[in-house]
Amino acid sequence: MRRLLLIAAFSLAGGSVRAAVLRDMSGLVQVREAGDLRWRPAGKGPRPVASGDSIRTGFDAHALLVLEAGALVELSGNAHLMLAEDSRVGASVNILFGFARFSADGLRGREIVVRTPMAVSRARSEAVSWNVSVSGGGNSSFDVGRGTVGLEDDLGRRALLREGERLTADAAGLHEPFAVPTSAQARRDDFAGFMRRELSYELERDEPQRLVASEVRRSEQQLGRILTDAAGRRVRAEEFLVRLAPERFTFVALNDRRGDGMSWYSWTGVYDRALPRDLSAVFAALPGTVDAPSPWTLTSYVEERSDGADSLVVRASGGHQVDLNGNWDPTDDVSSLFDPSRDVFISVAGRPVYKTLFDNSSLFADGVLKRGWTGSNLQAQSDATPLALPAFTANTTFLDADGSRRVELESYADGTAISVETRASWGARLLQDAFQENVSASEFGGRAVQVIYSPRIQFVTGGLP
Repeated sequence: MRRLLLIAAFSLAGGSVRAAVLRDMSGLVQVREAGDLRWRPAGKGPRPVASGDSIRTGFDAHALLVLEAGALVELSGNAHLMLAEDSRVGASVNILFGFARFSADGLRGREIVVRTPMAVSRARSEAVSWNVSVSGGGNSSFDVGRGTVGLEDDLGRRALLREGERLTADAAGLHEPFAVPTSAQARRDDFAGFMRRELSYELERDEPQRLVASEVRRSEQQLGRILTDAAGRRVRAEEFLVRLAPERFTFVALNDRRGDGMSWYSWTGVYDRALPRDLSAVFAALPGTVDAPSPWTLTSYVEERSDGADSLVVRASGGHQVDLNGNWDPTDDVSSLFDPSRDVFISVAGRPVYKTLFDNSSLFADGVLKRGWTGSNLQAQSDATPLALPAFTANTTFLDADGSRRVELESYADGTAISVETRASWGARLLQDAFQENVSASEFGGRAVQVIYSPRIQFVTGGLP
């Protein structure tokens, strides 16, 4: 408060003291003043921001920062930046996480510098605009919409990025620039990638007839497969489908990294009745069914990623099928649904679409409950009551232009976080065969659980869009 009064006093006196201004805010926007340990609400604005202050936004929030140097900074949800320096001759901003858009007209020699954990970008033209995105691990992406931007990494590498170009930077430094795809191209690439994941799943529709015998390995994987992970290590990958009881089954992906131990992914589903010998119809119904509910209702499931030392576990119970197009909530309506029997999307707008909702769900990192919800015979997901736990924000960042690498980050109000990075585009055939997940959490103490497995099990169980 004292600092705000001083700023106002100098302004009224006609002095030269000026400050950046935070305005046009929506959602949760917080400011931590230089030297202060506490985050405080930014208020309705406008609000002066001084050098050394930090700003962060909550999920789906937005804020506009007007710099004294003559530039605008548009912050999206779940972003965190610090105003390192701002004056009439230039400004320096450190963006630690999230997405921000920087723009300026007529800089007249004033310097605008944007630093991320992996690179430094500078305006190199009088009129300029560029997007900066920072994901888990500090990996950074730069898109230039107008003008020219210079970049430099910690290794001394430099690049000049022009309008319509994108460049990424990670621990290996700057990568080569490439043209940013148009919106239409991005939609086509996303759809093509989705279809490749679906069509590449190795559990073909007639395959379950040979898989349902107790603890039988898939014949083509009886000796396992040797794959190369993102770090260049050789991994022996095996997958199993196990019938634990007539009404349940478990999918297990087991990885053996020589010298680095074992890791695994498992998904166990429990149904309300005995399942048929041929599981193809059961798998086909998992994404949802049209016009009528599935004959088999998934009542509970347990999903686990672990290396023996650390684990990320999801547990859900109280499963029941709900017509999402017929409930009270129009925001969960389904307009199209993938039909595994024909490998195409079908239009289901206006038709009953039955999907499974769970009355109870919880996520654990090394046994610590992180988030979850509860309810009774939920008819819409919005009916659920969140468990009384620290609030969290979540965002997904695509690291590659084709969407084959992404990071899903959950940041909790108690200072902890969970990050899941998915990779699916290295090696000659890995995109067709499998993908790798690197899972880390604050409870893991800097360690990560890494596992490679077939992608379609995630698609049919709802883990992939």
